[in-house]
Amino acid sequence: MMPEDKPMQASITASLLAGVLESAMDAIITVDAQQNIVLFNHAAEKMFGWSRQEVMQQPLDKLIPGRFRHAHARHLAQFGATGATVRSMADSLVPIYGLRANGQEFAVDVSISRVDTPEGKLFTAMVRDITGRKLAGQALVDSEQRYAALFASAPVPMWVIDRASRKFLTVNQAAIEGYGHSAGEFLSMTLPDIHADAERSCLPYYLADAAQKRQGSCQHRRKDGSLFNADIVVRPIQYAGQEALFMVALDMSAQVKAEKEVQDHLFTLQRAADAAQAITWHLTLDGMMQELAEQARGVIGAHQAVVSLAAERKGGPGAHALSLSGEYAQYRDQPLLTHGFGIYAKGCHGTRPVRMAQTELQEHADWCRVGNHADRERMLNGWLAVPLTGRDGQPIGLLQLSDKYEGEFIQQDEYVATELAQLASIAIVNVRLLHEVSQLNTGLEKKVAERTLALARQEALFRALAEQAPQVIWTLDPNGDATYFNQAWFDLVGGSLRDWSGKQWFGAVHPDDLPDTKANWQLAQANQHSFSGLRRLLCKDGSVHTMAYRASPVRGEKGVAAFWVGIDADVTEIKHIEAALRLSNQELEAFSYSVSHDLRAPLSTINGFGSLLAKQLAGDGNDKMRHYVSRIQQGVAQMGQLIEDLLSLAQVARTQVRNEPVDLSEMALGILDAWRARQPEREVNVQIENDLQAYGDKPLLRVVMENLLGNAWKFSAHQPQATISVGQQVDAAGLPVFFVRDNGAGFDMAHAEKLFLPFERLHAASEFAGTGVGLATVSRVINRHGGKLWAEAAPGLGATFFFTLHG
Repeated sequence: MMPEDKPMQASITASLLAGVLESAMDAIITVDAQQNIVLFNHAAEKMFGWSRQEVMQQPLDKLIPGRFRHAHARHLAQFGATGATVRSMADSLVPIYGLRANGQEFAVDVSISRVDTPEGKLFTAMVRDITGRKLAGQALVDSEQRYAALFASAPVPMWVIDRASRKFLTVNQAAIEGYGHSAGEFLSMTLPDIHADAERSCLPYYLADAAQKRQGSCQHRRKDGSLFNADIVVRPIQYAGQEALFMVALDMSAQVKAEKEVQDHLFTLQRAADAAQAITWHLTLDGMMQELAEQARGVIGAHQAVVSLAAERKGGPGAHALSLSGEYAQYRDQPLLTHGFGIYAKGCHGTRPVRMAQTELQEHADWCRVGNHADRERMLNGWLAVPLTGRDGQPIGLLQLSDKYEGEFIQQDEYVATELAQLASIAIVNVRLLHEVSQLNTGLEKKVAERTLALARQEALFRALAEQAPQVIWTLDPNGDATYFNQAWFDLVGGSLRDWSGKQWFGAVHPDDLPDTKANWQLAQANQHSFSGLRRLLCKDGSVHTMAYRASPVRGEKGVAAFWVGIDADVTEIKHIEAALRLSNQELEAFSYSVSHDLRAPLSTINGFGSLLAKQLAGDGNDKMRHYVSRIQQGVAQMGQLIEDLLSLAQVARTQVRNEPVDLSEMALGILDAWRARQPEREVNVQIENDLQAYGDKPLLRVVMENLLGNAWKFSAHQPQATISVGQQVDAAGLPVFFVRDNGAGFDMAHAEKLFLPFERLHAASEFAGTGVGLATVSRVINRHGGKLWAEAAPGLGATFFFTLHG
């Protein structure tokens, strides 16, 4: 190499070296003899978090945790003295850690080399972050420790077995406790030593293929020689560098026992379900009780079962059923274990089952032997009693089982017996209800038959009455079609039912009356109510009869009219009488007019000339002539009053009654005030009860009160202290009875029948003035109101007039 090429070559070498340093994956740090940093590559910057400028010429201790700096200095001094290159310090007993700029420590692996230069010694360290490797190693150690702990403390027996020799290599505590061998004994044994002799043939199956997981069951032997079923899981593994088998054994004894118990339980439940169907199939109480006893004994497995029911009514008989096995059949005729006797009373007074073992029965003060015969002195081998309860939760009976075939009664027996008892309780209640329903149906059928017969009789009676009735009777369906006419209809209009059924009956109605008849029916049909009216029927003899008809609906169960029943009354004669009455009233009107005008005119003339004559004789001393004139005037006045009373009597008969509320108290007070005004010189004690309310025609009731009060005022005139009372009392029906009472002259009740007749007087005209028409008028007014009028009196003791108003 030429001398001039050396600088160039050195430059190239330096460039290559710088490139290698900067691209290196590991941190490269060079320090001088004083351990000051002189080289810090890019990887070192990333690893330690310091920039090159921050660490150049800084002590190396800046990158070393404080607790390791002394050891590091000692090690570096030793290295500087020997000069041996250290490739790795990972095997050092002293852990090596670096320190990042943020103060975080991290594990490192360091290789150190020394280079001698003219300026002195340089130490170069290649640093590698081994944090991940450290964590992985620690995780492996932790995992091995964890699996070792799991193996040792696992609750199931586990072994590791040499695959070739079948010797146990290790065993856990569960295997030691479960099989009875110590750990040392297991390590001197082979796998066949814990297998039953009959099961050794299955060993090749588990060891056939070390690459496959095997699983099965076989019998294992404990140290004491006892055998048990074990479920085996075998899996090939590597253990301590050799092929081995990892084996787990699960003791299946409890599972086999539990499976057998489950199978037995399922079988019992299936039998209980079949028993339930058999029990509920019966419709009689005796049959159902016997079935319950048989099924309960058979399902649970007992020699004896008794079902007892308390009496439904106090003092009534109970019911019992007995079921015995063949061994106990000889005791069938012995007395039953009755409801409430001895120890059996313990199950009768609650709603929860009672289960007692033989030892409990022996110690119980009320224990009861089965049977009373000397050859049967045998204690019950267990006893189970389950109450039967009604819908209200109260006991109605007891299911008892005793002497189980094998062992004692257990919880499952109690559960099954309780289920059967509950089902039987429902069945008993249902059977009783069915019996009650059957009796009720029998009673209902009897009542229906009686009712049907009664209805048939009523229908026959109705038809007989309808056919014999003189009035026309008919029925209409909801559409207005005629469905029935009695014989009176056919006697009147002729034909048969076929001629008038449906809407054909309209043809018998007078054409002028048909629209009103149809309108009445349509309104009643729409409103579902009664209807009535007048119509004329065209009779078979050509005459026309006036009929007053009325029909009422007969309603069904829902209140809707099923049909209408109607009746027609022939009022033709009544109409003729009404016409005659109208004619008579017209004639009476004419007579009243004649009385009012034709009779009053002469009286007015006589009264006028009499008054004139009286004036002319006023100054004359002829008293006899004046007396004659006075007698003429009195006769005229009396005749005028008689005419007024007759007109009033006629008016009462003609007036149409219009009812309204009437205050009789106020009316009586007004009438008596008028009498006081006319005769102020009289002192009369008036007693009027307040709020005497009546319902009637006010003008007509005023006629009543004026006549009665006028008579009371008149007939009490001779009393020094007259008293007039107006009031009311209540009759037996609770209706008001009004009265007017006075303390006047009274009368003899022997002549009371003449009291209300026109022109009949019980007192002389010279004693009391009057026409004898007033009380007759009162009687007619009361009759117009549908009431009653009567009197009670005695001569010299006054009179009381009573009246009622039903209008």
